[in-house]
Amino acid sequence: MKYHRLPRSTNSHFKRTTNAWYRTHGYHTPFDIWLVLQWIVIIILITGYYGFSIKFIVKDEEYEEQAFLKEYDVYNVHRRSTWNFLGFFFIFIVIFTSIKVSLTDTADARVMREGKERDMSYARTTEIPVVVDGWCYICRSNVGSGTRHCKYCNKCVKGFDHHCRWLNCCIAEANYRTFILFIISSFIASTMSLWLALCAINVYFGAETVDDYFMSLYEIFSPSTPYIIVIGLFINLILIIVSLCVVLFVGHLLFFHIRLYLMDMTTVEYLSHQQQGRYYSDNYEDEDDENPWRRPYYPNPWRRRIMGGIRKLYIFARCCKKKTVYGIKNTSLQ
Repeated sequence: MKYHRLPRSTNSHFKRTTNAWYRTHGYHTPFDIWLVLQWIVIIILITGYYGFSIKFIVKDEEYEEQAFLKEYDVYNVHRRSTWNFLGFFFIFIVIFTSIKVSLTDTADARVMREGKERDMSYARTTEIPVVVDGWCYICRSNVGSGTRHCKYCNKCVKGFDHHCRWLNCCIAEANYRTFILFIISSFIASTMSLWLALCAINVYFGAETVDDYFMSLYEIFSPSTPYIIVIGLFINLILIIVSLCVVLFVGHLLFFHIRLYLMDMTTVEYLSHQQQGRYYSDNYEDEDDENPWRRPYYPNPWRRRIMGGIRKLYIFARCCKKKTVYGIKNTSLQ
C-alpha cells in the first residue's frame, strides 16, 4: 500500500484529517519549526566561531615568538591552527550525526511489510493510546513489546525512545547510539564556542591586551567601520549567550540520558512511570513490573556485568542519600 504525504495546507501536528501518510525521515514534510531553529543555531555558532572568536587567538607565528620570549597570557596559550582543527572536527561530527539521525528510518519493518489498510477514523489526538495490548489501532497490526506508534511521524517505531522535534524524527533502536554521539559532540562544540567567546571578551577587558582586541577586530571589519568596538562587543555578547544556552540545554539532555543509561530505562518508559507516580525515587529494580520499553543496551554478557556493577553503585548511592535525608528529617522533628 502507498502512503501519501500530508497536504501542505495543514499547519498543526494533531489537526490532520487522514492517517494515510507517514514520515519516513526527519526531512520528510511536514517540517518542524524546531528543526529549522536547530540549523539556525548551528550556522550562528559556526559563523561566530570561524568569523569572529577565533580571530582573537594569536596566529602560529606570533604564538611561537611569544612562547620564545616567554610572554604567556590567558588569551594566547593556544595556537590558532589547533582551534581551527578542533572546530572543524567537532562541527563535522555534529552536522554528520544530525543528518544521519534524521535520515534514519525508524519504522517497524514488519509492520511496513504487512502494508495493511490504515484506520482513518481513529483519533490521533494527544494522550489517547494507539497501541493497546500489542495491537496498533492505526496500522491495524500486531506489534512487539518495544514498538510504539509515534503520532508526530504517524508510524510504528521499533525500540521507541522518544520523538525529537529538534531533529524532526523518532529516536529509537535504529539511531539511538548516533543520537548520543550527536549530543556529546554538540556539547563539546558549544563548550569550545563559549570558551573562545569568553577569551575574546577577556582580551578587551585586559589592561595590557585591549590594543590586541582592536587589532583582531581589524581582521574582521574594515578599520573605517563606525562604532567598531560596539559592534564587536555586541557580537561577542550574542555568541556568549547563544553558546551558553546550547551548553546548558544539551548538557542537561546529555546527563539525563546518562541517568537513563544507568537506570536501564528509555525516555518513554521514564516519562510514563513518572506520570503514574512510579519510579519517582529511581527505584527501578521492580521484579514484578514487566517493562515493555526497556531496551538491552549491552547484549554482551561481560559488558552487561560491568554496567550492572555501575548500576548497583548508583542504586547504593541513591539509597545512602535517601537515608541521610530521612535521618535529617527525623532529627529536625525531634
